[in-house]
Amino acid sequence: MLRVIVISSYILLLSACSNFQFSSNLDKDNFNEYFKPSQVTVYEKSQLAALDYTFIGTVEGSSCQENANDRPADIKQARTNARINAAGKNANAIVFQSCLTFDPDKVCISNIICYGQTFHVSQPEKG
Repeated sequence: MLRVIVISSYILLLSACSNFQFSSNLDKDNFNEYFKPSQVTVYEKSQLAALDYTFIGTVEGSSCQENANDRPADIKQARTNARINAAGKNANAIVFQSCLTFDPDKVCISNIICYGQTFHVSQPEKG
């Protein structure tokens, strides 16, 4: 009798899941955007001397607190946004020049902007 109940329960469980559909709000582009900063390595200017690199251009990244209940502007977020912008230029390296904190204005209660130079650093060939 116990065997019949277990088998029946198992069949019922399997049949209940047979028409199961999974729907998600996750988007492949969001994953690509999320991992962009990890594609860009932060270097000090002195470290570039020992590397084979090509200058690409300059970028900036900002962190803005628009409303009183928002998270305050953060230097880490500003640097991350600069790295995202560097990845958008196909750079794999960045050297930060400076980060500036701005006074409150009509848009941002607190605002930090980081400026950097982007590069493509050639990776040494393994072999």
